[in-house]
Amino acid sequence: MRSDRKKNGIILPVLLAACLLAIMVVGGSHFTSYLQKQIFLERTTQLNEITSQVRANLSNALDSHWNYLTILVNMMRERRFGSEAEVESFIGEMEAVLETDGYHAMLLLLDSRGNCYDDHGKYGVWTDIDRISGGEERYTFISDSSREEHSYWTFVQKLDKPLVSGDGTAFTHVILLKDVETLTDYYDSDAYGGHNETYILKNNGTRMHDNIDPDNTIQAYNVLKVLEEMEGQRYTNLREMLTKQDVISANFTYNGTEYYYCLVSLEAYDTLILFLIPAQFVAYGTVNMMGAVIRMLLLLMVAIAVLLIATMIFFARQRSSQRLYRQEQENLRRQEEMNEKLEESNVMLARSKETAEQAFQIAEEANRAKSSFLSNMSHDIRTPMNAVVGFAALLARDADKPDKVREYTEKITASSQHLLGLINDILDISKIEAGKTTLNLTDENLPELIEGIDSFIRPQMKAKRHTFEVLKKDIRHENVVMDKLRLNQILVNLLSNAVKYTPEGGHIVLTVQELPQSGKQLAHYRFVVEDNGYGMSEAYVQKIFQAFTREEDSVTNKIQGTGLGMAITKNLLDLMGGSILVKSEKNKGSVFTVELEFAVSDRPADQDLEKDNGMTGNLAEEGAKEKEESILCGMHILVAEDNEINAEILKEFLDMAGASCDIYENGKLAAEAFADSAPGQYQLILMDVQMPVMNGYEATRTIRALNHPLAKKIPIIAMTANAFAEDIRDALEAGMDGHAAKPVDMNVLEQTVRAVLEREEKGTVD
Repeated sequence: MRSDRKKNGIILPVLLAACLLAIMVVGGSHFTSYLQKQIFLERTTQLNEITSQVRANLSNALDSHWNYLTILVNMMRERRFGSEAEVESFIGEMEAVLETDGYHAMLLLLDSRGNCYDDHGKYGVWTDIDRISGGEERYTFISDSSREEHSYWTFVQKLDKPLVSGDGTAFTHVILLKDVETLTDYYDSDAYGGHNETYILKNNGTRMHDNIDPDNTIQAYNVLKVLEEMEGQRYTNLREMLTKQDVISANFTYNGTEYYYCLVSLEAYDTLILFLIPAQFVAYGTVNMMGAVIRMLLLLMVAIAVLLIATMIFFARQRSSQRLYRQEQENLRRQEEMNEKLEESNVMLARSKETAEQAFQIAEEANRAKSSFLSNMSHDIRTPMNAVVGFAALLARDADKPDKVREYTEKITASSQHLLGLINDILDISKIEAGKTTLNLTDENLPELIEGIDSFIRPQMKAKRHTFEVLKKDIRHENVVMDKLRLNQILVNLLSNAVKYTPEGGHIVLTVQELPQSGKQLAHYRFVVEDNGYGMSEAYVQKIFQAFTREEDSVTNKIQGTGLGMAITKNLLDLMGGSILVKSEKNKGSVFTVELEFAVSDRPADQDLEKDNGMTGNLAEEGAKEKEESILCGMHILVAEDNEINAEILKEFLDMAGASCDIYENGKLAAEAFADSAPGQYQLILMDVQMPVMNGYEATRTIRALNHPLAKKIPIIAMTANAFAEDIRDALEAGMDGHAAKPVDMNVLEQTVRAVLEREEKGTVD
C-alpha cells in the first residue's frame, strides 16, 4: 500500500509537469512563428517605404526633364533653318542654354525620314525609330542606341507641325537623352549604412549595357529572371505580379545568406527599381528586441521546468499534509511574484515597442519634411533662376539689338525680384520658427497705415481689373502702439493672395472695424479680407498655415508662390497675440478674418493732423522736384562697402543720379576718412554692416563720437543685406538715421534719403 501511494504521489506530478511542458513548447512554437511573421512584415514595410521614396525622387528628377524639352520646343516654333549647318549650330546653342553638358544629356532632332541630327550634324537613321511609330505626341523609354556606350532615358516630343528647313528637310520630333548613370544620387539610398544595393532595370528586367557592378549580389544580365529562380522565392513571375500590385516585397536565400528585396515600376519611364539588402541589416533593432523576448521566454520556461522538478522532489519527500500545505502556499506566493515580474516585463516591453515606433515615425516625418522642403525649394528657386540664366544667355546673343536687350533686362529684373522674395520668405520663416523675431512697437496712426497699404496694393488690383473697396467701421482710436512693419506685412500678404487667386474682373474688399474694448487702454480691431476668387477646398483650409503647403489645383498650380506667406502670417499673429479665421469654398471665394488688440497711444490726434499736412506739402514739393532731378544730385557721398562688385554697381547708380562718391573697403577706413575730411566735404554716408576689420555698427559709433563739426549731424544710412526688423532697430540704435536693404533699389534709396533729410530739417526748425 505504501509503495502504491508513493508511486501515485510521484506519477501525478510527473504527468502534470509533462502536460505543462508540452503546452509551453506548443505555445512557444506558435509565438515564435508569430514573431517571425511580424519581423517579415516589419522588414518589408521598411523596404516599401524607402523604395517608394526612391521611386518618388527618381520620378521627380525624370519629370523635370520634360520641362527642359518643353522649353526647347517652345523656342523652336518660330525657328527657321537654312541649311544643315544651321541645324548643328541651333542644337549646340540649345545645349549651351539648357546646360545639357552639366547634367550629362544630349539634344537631337529627327526628320521625317528617321534621320537623326546632333550638334555634329546628321549621323544616319535613328535605330529607335520603330518605338515612336504609334502616332502619340510624347514617348519615354530607355535606349542603348546612342553612339556612346551608355544607356539613356529617352524623352521624345512630337512637334505640333513639322519644321521645314531651307533645303526641304522636315523635322518632326525633338529628342532629349539623359545618361542613366548620372542620376545615381536620386536612386541610391544610404538608409542602411551602404549595405543595400539598388538596381535600375529596363522594363523587361534586363540591365543597362554598362552598369554591372562586380560587387553586386546578382551579376546576371537579366536580373529579374535570376531573381525569380532564387531559393525561397515566392514569386515565379514578377512582371505579372507588378501588374496586380504597386510594390512587391519578399525574401530569398542565396549562398546561405537571406536577402530581402523590394521591386517597383516606373511604367511611364520604361524602368524598374530593385532594392536589395541582406536580412541582417533590415529592421535590426526590431529583430534584436524579438530575440531578447524569445531568450527571456526560454529562460522563463527553464525556470518553470526547474520549479516543477523541485516541486516533484518535494512531493516525493514530504508526507506531512501540514508541510505540504505550507509548501503549496509558498509555491503560490512565488508564482504570484513571478507573474507580477512577468507583467512588469510585458509592460516594459510594450513601452519600449511604443517608444521605438514613435521614434521611427518621427524620423520618417522628418525625412519626408526634408524631402518636401528640398523638392519645393528646388522647384521654386530654379524657376526664376532658369529665367535669369536663360535670358542672360539670350542677352549675350542679342547684345546688338536694343529692343531685345530692354525686353530681356526687364524679364531678368522681374525674375530676380521674385527670387529675392523667395529668399526673404525663407529667411523670415526661419527666424520666426527659431524664436529670434521680436516686435518693434512704436506710436502709429492706423488710418495712415491703411492708406499706405491701399496705395501699394491698388495698382496690382487695376492690372487685373479688380474692383477694390476699403471700408472703415467704428474707428474710435486712430493712434495705437504697434509694430507697423509686421501689421503691414500681414495685411499685404492677405491682399496679395487675394489678387493672385482671384481671376480678372473680380471683387476684393478690405474691412477695418474697431470692436468693443476689453480694457480701457486696449483697442480691439478686426481686419477682414474678402474675395470672390478661386477659393479653397475644406481639406486644404485645415493645413493652410503649414509651411510649404499649396493646394493641388490645375488652375492655382500655375500661380507662383513659396507656400510660406500664410505660415509667416500665422506665426506673426501668434507673436502679436492675435488670431486668424479662414472661410472658403471652391469657386466662390475666401474670407480671412484677423483680430488684434493694440495699446492706445498717448499721442494727441491734432499732432497727426499737423504731421499729415506738413508731410503732404513737403512730399508734393519734393514730388515736383523729383521729376526734375534726383535728391542725390550734386552730393559727394562717403561709402563703406567691402564687396568690389557691389561697390562698382553702387558707384554707377550714384553717377546716374548725378552724385559722386569715395568708397572704402571697411568701417575703420571709412571712419578715418570722415575724421580727416573738411566740414561739408561729404553730405551723406552710406554704411554697409558686415565688413572686415570694423563692422558698420562700430564704425557709426566711432563717427558719432568724433570731434568733427558734423559728426553728430551728417546723415548715415545703413545699406545692407541684413533686412529684418531687428536689423533696422540695431542700425538705429547704433546711431544711423535710416535703412535701405540690398539689393540696391535707387528709388528706395532716394526715398530713404529724402525722409532722413526732411526729419533733419524739421528738427532744425523745431
